Amino acid sequence: MMFIALMLTTAVFWSMTSATNASMRDGVFTGRAQGFNGEMVIAVTIADGSITAVEVVSHNDTPFIADPALETLTNAVVQSQSAEVDTVSGATYTSQGFKAAAQQALDKASGNLPDGEYIGSADGFNGPITVSVTMGGGAITAVEVTDHNDTPFIADGAIETLTKAIVANQSSEVDVVSGATYTSRGVMNAVKDAVGM
Repeated sequence: MMFIALMLTTAVFWSMTSATNASMRDGVFTGRAQGFNGEMVIAVTIADGSITAVEVVSHNDTPFIADPALETLTNAVVQSQSAEVDTVSGATYTSQGFKAAAQQALDKASGNLPDGEYIGSADGFNGPITVSVTMGGGAITAVEVTDHNDTPFIADGAIETLTKAIVANQSSEVDVVSGATYTSRGVMNAVKDAVGM
């Protein structure tokens, strides 16, 4: 009887894990959160519905305290397949920032972002393009380009067209604006960076 109960429990556990993993799209998803000394950016790689890699893209926390903690945390997330990992003693704020950023990346992978404002960036024609994407009720409600260095008389009209199209289509994958290909790709990739869609 105990053997059968153990087998049933194991089956339930694995079915729950598979259901959770199956809901995550493959790709690289970024998350941003506040660390001890500023923004921390985390990239989480999903393959076959599982977390296969976690990378700290950038952080401003004290290296000799933060770096060992971040290495421990990245390994823990891959091993546990979750952002809910133990805080590293002596690096509480770094740990909290890391876990929040990792969870945001996983929320993007699952398409289950809480309502709020998300920042993303990608390369445009003359440098980075930064966007702010507002999510409400599980949908993109607004897209704003907050910073770019592309040529205004070419980029501005394209940006207005793209931001409206992204909200209308609920996706970063919209038609490129003729004559502003690099700006278009930059806006679309920045939105994908922000919300994973």
